[in-house]
Amino acid sequence: MNEHGFIKAVHRHLSPEVYRWKIHDTYTGGVPDAFYMGPAGSLWVEYKYATLPKRSTTVVTFGLSQLQIAWLTKAQMCGQLAVVIVGFERSAVVVTDPQLFKGITKTQLQDEALSFQLTADWIESHVISRGYTRGNKKLTNCST
Repeated sequence: MNEHGFIKAVHRHLSPEVYRWKIHDTYTGGVPDAFYMGPAGSLWVEYKYATLPKRSTTVVTFGLSQLQIAWLTKAQMCGQLAVVIVGFERSAVVVTDPQLFKGITKTQLQDEALSFQLTADWIESHVISRGYTRGNKKLTNCST
């Protein structure tokens, strides 16, 4: 599996209620790979796919550029939810702490591992709130 296949695997598990934008910006460096939006909020995600080392104490680096780290950190400073989702083997880890954007150990990755379905559920839990209402209008589908 590669990064592209990993993103598709997560997207296959997302509800149609989640508005998703797979970003491909060749003009601006550092822009995250995807943007998600729903009635409960929005989320910026930089996806990375990693090969795990043999040693459990080895730090797995994600290959984020300085521009990507700066973009995600700035988004968080402005009150936006911006994360790195790292895929490996048939699992994923959501990295929310900017201090960990440069890498974490193999053991930490394995301890925090989620299935692709649970990764999609994590995304949905931050952008969809079932039954969310604004005034008397029920908002449950932002994908149209």
